[in-house]
Amino acid sequence: YNNIKTEVAKSAATMKQQVEAIDTKSAEVQKALQDLTTAISNGKTQQTALETATKNGKTQQTNLENVTKSAKTQQTATEKATEASKTQQTALQKVVDSAKQIDSAIQQSVTAANQATQDAKQAAELASTAAGNADGATSAATQAAKNAKLATDNANKAEQSRSQAETARVQAEQARSQAESDRASAEQIRTASENVRIQNEKDRQANTADAIAKAKEATEILINQVNTIAFQINPDDKGLDAIILSA
Repeated sequence: YNNIKTEVAKSAATMKQQVEAIDTKSAEVQKALQDLTTAISNGKTQQTALETATKNGKTQQTNLENVTKSAKTQQTATEKATEASKTQQTALQKVVDSAKQIDSAIQQSVTAANQATQDAKQAAELASTAAGNADGATSAATQAAKNAKLATDNANKAEQSRSQAETARVQAEQARSQAESDRASAEQIRTASENVRIQNEKDRQANTADAIAKAKEATEILINQVNTIAFQINPDDKGLDAIILSA
């Protein structure tokens, strides 16, 4: 019973959902029918408007045919008027050509006048510039005069400094010359002293060699004498007597 009751409840729930879905579909169908009715009504209105437009188009076509007939008549008149206008156009073209020539001459005159005006403006500007340059040149000349005077003063001061420096240089040159003379004299004295020293050194070496030779000679003599001398005791005074042996 419980299982059957559960199945019935499930079936009832499912049926309820299906009914709700059918209600939703029914509402959608109803809405679609209303939209269709509205569209049909609008279509009838548009059809009536189309029929009215068709009638108006036929009326306009009749009017267009009438206008076309009138246009053909006007075209014939227009062609005649065109031929006449061509003749007038030829004459007008001649007048236009003449006017163009006159206009060209006028334009050339205007161009020349404009060029003359521009040249006059440039000349005025150049004159103004020249005047300004002249003023600048005057100022520059004044400044140059001041600079020249300042340069002259500086040159005089520089000349004085140069003269003083030249005097100091002459004095220094004199002192240098005197010092050079003193140095030359001292060099001569040093050279003479050096020569004396060299000669003394030579004399010393010669004297040393001579003394060595003499000492050597004396030594040899002494050696020879030692070789020929004998010593004996004196029997009288018991002293040591030197006896020269014969060679």
